[in-house]
Amino acid sequence: MEGMRVLDLTTFWAGPQPTAILADLGAEVIKVEAIQRLDPFRAYGAPSNPTPERPYEWSPLFNSVNRNKRGITLNLASEEGRDLFKRLVAKSNAVVENYSPRVLTQFGLQYEVLRGINPAIVLTSISGFGQSGPWRDYVSFAAIGEALSGVSSLTGYTGEGVLLHGVGVSDPYTGLTAAFATLSALHVVGETGRGQHIDVSQLESSIPFLADAFMDFSLNHRRRERRTNDDPARAPHGCFPAQGDDAWVAISVGTESEWQSLLEVMGRPRWAAAETFATPLNRYRNREALNGLVAEWTKSQDKERLTRELQARGVAAAPVRSPSEQLTDPQLQATGFFQYVERKYTGRQPYPSFPVRFDGAYPRIGCAGPPLGHDNHYVFSEILGLDESELAHLREAGVIGDQPIR
Repeated sequence: MEGMRVLDLTTFWAGPQPTAILADLGAEVIKVEAIQRLDPFRAYGAPSNPTPERPYEWSPLFNSVNRNKRGITLNLASEEGRDLFKRLVAKSNAVVENYSPRVLTQFGLQYEVLRGINPAIVLTSISGFGQSGPWRDYVSFAAIGEALSGVSSLTGYTGEGVLLHGVGVSDPYTGLTAAFATLSALHVVGETGRGQHIDVSQLESSIPFLADAFMDFSLNHRRRERRTNDDPARAPHGCFPAQGDDAWVAISVGTESEWQSLLEVMGRPRWAAAETFATPLNRYRNREALNGLVAEWTKSQDKERLTRELQARGVAAAPVRSPSEQLTDPQLQATGFFQYVERKYTGRQPYPSFPVRFDGAYPRIGCAGPPLGHDNHYVFSEILGLDESELAHLREAGVIGDQPIR
């Protein structure tokens, strides 16, 4: 995407993620904030230092999902700010935003206006429920999209209430969908010269990840129940306690040969000869008892050594990693997945790469999330041609700046 410019009007996770992907792929992404209203993601992840310089620069979530972007401040609530933004639209290929659907219209920056400035512009609008319908103006965050889409209805312990995921999965679902859609629209521009308005709904982006549950209901009229860590066809299956404090190992057995390999590693315990575990169907029907017996054995096993032994015999297994353990994981170290990047205020920190290697290499993370207003001079002076006196006026008027107005 080198040579393409994307204006990023996004906040939190679902919005900045697709623009981070576009930046990873080479686009010049310009993240737009306002000194009157920062991206709220800057407040996520308290710094370990209780009184850091510029605490709004310390969020690991903000700095990761806004990697490889330039950053400017521009108050779109002001006429001067909107005029400058329109001038940037004329020199850009795409705009990505995740405001509530009414906001761009309130600013006078709706698609019809942007298209009048630049007929080839692609506007990607990300919202909770889409640009139309009775829920159009309702507020949504990750948990809301997760709940309404049905993801939460399947998450929880068997026979108990609904649980949310440990991370807000509907946000990355939405971000990936928006990235793919924006790339597709830019391809159309290259073929036809015609831009378009893309409507990405968090609700609708999450539903395809439940395809099996929808198909089960459609074909069998079965309503999928919450089933903890069960798999519909594999036993033993799940996360089992291992040796050590809060240590776990995931094991999944689906075939007779895998079962025999597991028994070999376990030393063929006497209980395994019981008729209740003699066939895959019997093991599945008695999976609760089976999982309990396997768990009693895994409690005495080192999760790393056990994983190696099982994988060597063709049994799917893995240690349950914490984020801190991932930094020293031999597989991720071998591939170089984490890139260490120096950033002002926060120093040198590891950041996860865009998870695709092109000709053996991950896209380089040249910078983490941009400090507030970091690229004001480049964007307004070099791209738009403003002189120093004009920049000084904009700073004095609060249209741009590099420190928030409290």
